[in-house]
Amino acid sequence: MRILGPVLFAHYLAAFTALGMPLFMPRVLGVLAPGAPTWLVGTLYVLPTVCTALTATAWGRWADRHGRRLSLLRAQAGLAIGFLIAGFAPNLPVFVAALVIQGTFGGSLAAANAYLATQSKAGTLSRALDWTQYSARLAMVTAPILLGLATRTGLTHELYGYLAVLPCLALLVTSRLPRDVPRVGVSTKAAATPPTMSAATGTHVPVDIAPTSILAGLLAIQFLFCFAMVVTFPYFLPYSEHLGVRDDGVAGWFYSLPHLVYLVAMPWLRRVGASPVTLLAGLAVLALACVGHAVLTVDTWLPAMRLAYGAGMLFSFVGLNRAMAAQSHERGAGTLFGRFDATGKWAGALGGVVAGSLVTRYGLVMPFVAAAITAGVAWLLALAIHFSASRRNAYVPPRHA
Repeated sequence: MRILGPVLFAHYLAAFTALGMPLFMPRVLGVLAPGAPTWLVGTLYVLPTVCTALTATAWGRWADRHGRRLSLLRAQAGLAIGFLIAGFAPNLPVFVAALVIQGTFGGSLAAANAYLATQSKAGTLSRALDWTQYSARLAMVTAPILLGLATRTGLTHELYGYLAVLPCLALLVTSRLPRDVPRVGVSTKAAATPPTMSAATGTHVPVDIAPTSILAGLLAIQFLFCFAMVVTFPYFLPYSEHLGVRDDGVAGWFYSLPHLVYLVAMPWLRRVGASPVTLLAGLAVLALACVGHAVLTVDTWLPAMRLAYGAGMLFSFVGLNRAMAAQSHERGAGTLFGRFDATGKWAGALGGVVAGSLVTRYGLVMPFVAAAITAGVAWLLALAIHFSASRRNAYVPPRHA
């Protein structure tokens, strides 16, 4: 906890603005680019994500060579500079440049996970990854509500400038953490070939299952899961207005409800323990919750749908983290977590662009339809991996006379 606590606190400070402000992108564009096309909301929502995806693997290799703590400091400094420029942007091109800087030099989640991999034993890394997600969910609970209230004062992109102080504080906290020893010349193969472990179930499987195939399946599920989440995010504010919600603070509360589920239930789930079917349950509940969102016409049942969405998100995250920890070695952790983070970032980037296209052509509920279908495909993939691992575990070699 001497290491984990400060890392989580610093990550929360860095994530508050990065995860909270994109919800209000329609308000920002209303000031900087009145009359902008609808699709631009989704594009700008994911622009930092695209930049992070493009650079995540390279930053991961850089972290392995030069140190994971140094890479974490780099990410926090990048966020601070990007936020500061965004807060004082006089026009849309400068604001776009600030988002590019934020995404290119950010990536604090992957950097924090890679640093924790140098400080954690194999048995505790899974819990550490759950807690970094916990700090991110805390930011996504508090930031939309507080920033929604702040927009009542008339502030939009100017909020970025005020909030730049948060990653600066994160820099100070991280600078006091112990340094890790850089790994020169690490191989990504080492990160992808731990003792064989099922990505879907977290159980040991026979050595004839190629670890690279396990990692590929895990990355595919990560991509589909992240797409299913992010495709519903950019237009949630107008979606809630469509259902009758007229206050940004209330809309922020509805937006944050799934992440509140994570905050409340994750410690309980850690005590109970994740089962081999945790990921399967999470993806199934997420798909059903998205169907529920798609059929709503008023906001009466919106809280229930948001809570179900949160339950699906929680179980999916825990299941993925359990499988990710099973694939991780300290050696090459920066590269491995960079790849894992980049996969999620690319999925999110595609989700934002697809959301803009769907809303423009078919309306505000279509992102939830796309999310339900994608989560269903991820569930089928996880189920196939689960059954494959179970059959191989049940195989008993014949005895020779």
